[in-house]
Amino acid sequence: TRLQSLIQLKLERGDIMLRMAFRNLKRNRRRTVLTISAIVIGIIFSTLILAWVNGAGAMMVEEGKRISGDIRLTAKDFILKEKALDTSSNISFTETKKLTKDISGKKVGRIKFGSLMFFNDEDEKALGFGIEKEDYDIVGFKKFINEGRFLDFNKNNEIIVGKKLKDKLGLKLGDEVTVLTSTQYKSTYALNYKVVGFFAMDNSNLNRTFYISLKNAMFHLDMEDRVTEFLIFLDKPQELEKNLDVLKQNKDYLTMGWNEVGLNALLSGVLPIMKFIFVIAFTILAGVGITNTMMMIVYERRYEIGVLKAQGLRNSKILKLFVLEGGIMGVIGSTLGITIGGTIAYYFSKKGIDLGGVLKNLGDNINVKSVIYMDFSMEILLYPLLAGIIISIITTLIAVIPELKL
Repeated sequence: TRLQSLIQLKLERGDIMLRMAFRNLKRNRRRTVLTISAIVIGIIFSTLILAWVNGAGAMMVEEGKRISGDIRLTAKDFILKEKALDTSSNISFTETKKLTKDISGKKVGRIKFGSLMFFNDEDEKALGFGIEKEDYDIVGFKKFINEGRFLDFNKNNEIIVGKKLKDKLGLKLGDEVTVLTSTQYKSTYALNYKVVGFFAMDNSNLNRTFYISLKNAMFHLDMEDRVTEFLIFLDKPQELEKNLDVLKQNKDYLTMGWNEVGLNALLSGVLPIMKFIFVIAFTILAGVGITNTMMMIVYERRYEIGVLKAQGLRNSKILKLFVLEGGIMGVIGSTLGITIGGTIAYYFSKKGIDLGGVLKNLGDNINVKSVIYMDFSMEILLYPLLAGIIISIITTLIAVIPELKL
């Protein structure tokens, strides 16, 4: 009939459908507000978790790179001998420099070794590092030296010591300590060093370490022109893969990118999965609220649905009306959620969150900070927003389709 055709035409117009969707949401304002509130809470948590994971991941990768560089070259058996601190797994410092001369970036050699440190009648196990002058900026010693000064690389037998070693041995500036270690040929050798500085890092395990010049370490360990690790800090990190492809052609070395070394290898694979799981999990929780609401709405409006069908309105159009209602709640809730969550994330991206000692012992070789700065970027806003809207629409379909018996 003409009346049925007129009703059908009006309902198929987008503006009429949208007005009907808003009108239906106003029917039970309390229920609509509660549903939107559930979405807001879910999106706030999704935004904050994403900001947290991004911030913590970026911090750990940054600190990890200070240990591994963008690219690390070692002897082929280094991984097998690294935990035993076996310095016989080493490479030529000069030859490695020649090999990497065309790569743009900072390049440093390091020697890591185990030792016993003696002072008066006390002794302590300690992890030693032989480093170059360039490592002052790379490791960030300026903010960690809390007493004395850094090494003078023009002088021999100077040492800077971590706070734990200082406290255990009762050291003070100017004291002379004896460092006993095993050379690369497994002979025992001891040398005396003058303490010129003390440092305190966020990771308490690193405060059991000490640093000497690379030249002194080579002499002490009988490793003339040899290092255990050669690190490259690229000027252009985006060229990582290109440089790795070139260096890995030389089979005399074990060449690894930062994302293949230690904790970084785990983080580079786990972080994207963690972000996906957290965002979806909290968004689905919000979607449960929409599902319950839409099921109740459909049940209460069965008579109205019957009238619309009797007037000739197709099931697909009725479904569209309900999807609009769910989508509107999703848009409003998600927008409010990312606004509130984004504001909180921005605040903590500047102030940071101090976890005290929770993260300080996470890794022996990585200076994991106890203050985490949340990430504030388009990613932490866009992903939860899209996830909230999509989940709202999907959960609405789940609630409505069975009732319409399509």
